[in-house]
Amino acid sequence: MSKKTGATILFLLIVIFWIVLSFKVDLTIVIIGGLVSLLIVMFNYDLIFNQSEVSKLTFNLIKHLITLFFVLIFNIAKSNVEVAKIVLSKDMPIDPGFVTIKNPLDKELNQALFANAITLTPGTLTVDMNHDEIVVHGLVKEHVRALDKSPLENAFIALEDERHD
Repeated sequence: MSKKTGATILFLLIVIFWIVLSFKVDLTIVIIGGLVSLLIVMFNYDLIFNQSEVSKLTFNLIKHLITLFFVLIFNIAKSNVEVAKIVLSKDMPIDPGFVTIKNPLDKELNQALFANAITLTPGTLTVDMNHDEIVVHGLVKEHVRALDKSPLENAFIALEDERHD
């Protein structure tokens, strides 16, 4: 698939997603959705459609993406429960602070997705990232340290290993 074909497919998917979330279709919604979708594709063109980032769509890649999705949903739910326990506790057992963890991924797109996945889990926020490290602020520093060799990290590593093939 060429870069232009991939960008066109991504554009159409984003526009369709925009319309589905809008719950109604009129000219204004479609025009705004089209412009926003175009800007998203233009600003991310080099990152998403970089030949070193793109991989063939295989059964294993789909399997790894589905696994990653479920691991992420599980981590978000688990973190919600942990944060609720902390907030509802009389003692408020928090230990907030910044923790630097090793960035286990090579591909820029996977690194960005991993950093965003960390931020999606309640109680954590990715503050800075480079090729070797990710700085995360956590409500409990030990929870951030637990990201090392976690199922979430392993799911991203498996996805990246699939993309190397």
